[in-house]
Amino acid sequence: MRVSIICTGTELLKGTTVNTNLAFLGQQLAEIGIVPFRALVVGDSAADMRQALEAAATDSELIITTGGLGPTRDDLTRNAVCDFLGLKLKRDFSIVDDLERRWAKRYSTVAREDYLTQADVPENSTVLKNRIGTAPGLWVKGKVQIILLPGPPHELNPMFQNEAMPLLKKLAVKMTFTAGFMIASISELIVQDKIEPLVKGLPISLAYCASIEGVKVFLSGEDKDLVREKAAEAAKLFGDAVLADNRLAVVPEVFERLKKSGYTLGIAESCTGGMIAAAITDLPGASQVFKGAIVSYSNAVKNKLLDIPQPILDNCGAVSRECVEAMVQGAAKNLEANAAIAVSGIAGPEGGTAEKPVGTVHIAAFLQGEIITENYVFPGSRESIRERAKIRALLLLRQLLMKKNRYRVIL
Repeated sequence: MRVSIICTGTELLKGTTVNTNLAFLGQQLAEIGIVPFRALVVGDSAADMRQALEAAATDSELIITTGGLGPTRDDLTRNAVCDFLGLKLKRDFSIVDDLERRWAKRYSTVAREDYLTQADVPENSTVLKNRIGTAPGLWVKGKVQIILLPGPPHELNPMFQNEAMPLLKKLAVKMTFTAGFMIASISELIVQDKIEPLVKGLPISLAYCASIEGVKVFLSGEDKDLVREKAAEAAKLFGDAVLADNRLAVVPEVFERLKKSGYTLGIAESCTGGMIAAAITDLPGASQVFKGAIVSYSNAVKNKLLDIPQPILDNCGAVSRECVEAMVQGAAKNLEANAAIAVSGIAGPEGGTAEKPVGTVHIAAFLQGEIITENYVFPGSRESIRERAKIRALLLLRQLLMKKNRYRVIL
């Protein structure tokens, strides 16, 4: 299926808002074997939106738009799509009732007419419920099918997963089956070079989604048994680097390993500032594993709460193998955990030296008395360095967990 994505919003073009919607949609579509072949970003202009729709419709079976569905003057997507498809708007009074309830709850007055325009839906459309915000999404049928999604990610993400994806799977399924797995810590080029010979000449399409965590691989085809067979063969090429149980993200896979093994986790963070703890506690049931975290940003806190000997801080520095080894032991001991992670580094943009440039990060993992450490010099921005440190810390703990327990990869 040929899919184009159009993201609207002048703020995206100005750079004041990062376009996370495009990344999210690309990842979600890749998981069902669809790789969008075009993405456009346009400002809040009806003429620009019309031009983008015309360009996308020339060779797309489906267009997905993000943004421009609210009640303000610059929310033009709904009208632009109707104009492009030659459809009329009609008021959906079930949406009106919901909007009026929301308005009354917040303002205790009669809802404004411009606010109620969010209940105007095009002919030949299916409403996609917005359980977070006010503007519903829409699936509009015409000379080309168009999915209209809201701009705020906290509204778009659940709407796409819960409302649009089930419909999209039905549309995309000409009995196409997709099997996917994730490979940690191996580059996309190496993954590609190893897998493509396996499916050469076969009616199977490949899609890759690379990230800081690794590479997600999706094999798709009409022969379900053949897809499963080749996916299993492909996964075996990468051994333990493949996440267990069809997991497509590092954090939940490591969490499940800890939980199934009965381990508890303590964390000591410096440069990541609590990012690892936040990633774990984002998961339901985190309390079954997670004991706590000590965000020891200053040397004084490292010394007082993690029992880091002052000579290590004075002679080796906070960003050192000696320090993170002491940090991880302090976290395990003081948080009464049998597994632990410690991270200390220089995320920048300032603070680097010739010996320890920006991006230098020391990481330690602890499991039942055994400690392993790694030293990295990560490239990129402060945000990128911190994100890489978070993932590498979890992968380092994963190495220890792999030594204790072997999981069977199920595809």
